[in-house]
Amino acid sequence: MPRRPLKPCNKPGCPNLTDSRYCEQHRKQEQQRYDQERGTAHQRGYTARWGRYSRWFRRQPENVFCKLQLPGCTNLTQCVDHIQPCVPTDPSWWDPVNHQGACIHCNSVKGKRHMRGEGRPFEAKMRHD
Repeated sequence: MPRRPLKPCNKPGCPNLTDSRYCEQHRKQEQQRYDQERGTAHQRGYTARWGRYSRWFRRQPENVFCKLQLPGCTNLTQCVDHIQPCVPTDPSWWDPVNHQGACIHCNSVKGKRHMRGEGRPFEAKMRHD
């Protein structure tokens, strides 16, 4: 399988070539910077209260299976996804209508696509089995 062509590292002034966004030298630095900006899970609203709600939501019969069903889906719900992204101060943070069950894989893919600004938010697929 052919490799992707090498391109310059995204770190300003870095002369290194890489097949990803950052060269080995800057990849760890950028990840640390991103993690600091992002904040902890608790700072992002995933508190003990959210944990209790999430466990309750995932136990409901209609939320047992992943609603996103992307390629690579593990089928069983492992987390609660906000259909329309929001922050803890937004009233829709706790609105069950804005929640759907998702597997970790699908939720991660959706989140990464949203961060990159790709496409519109995912809509739940209806299961017919």
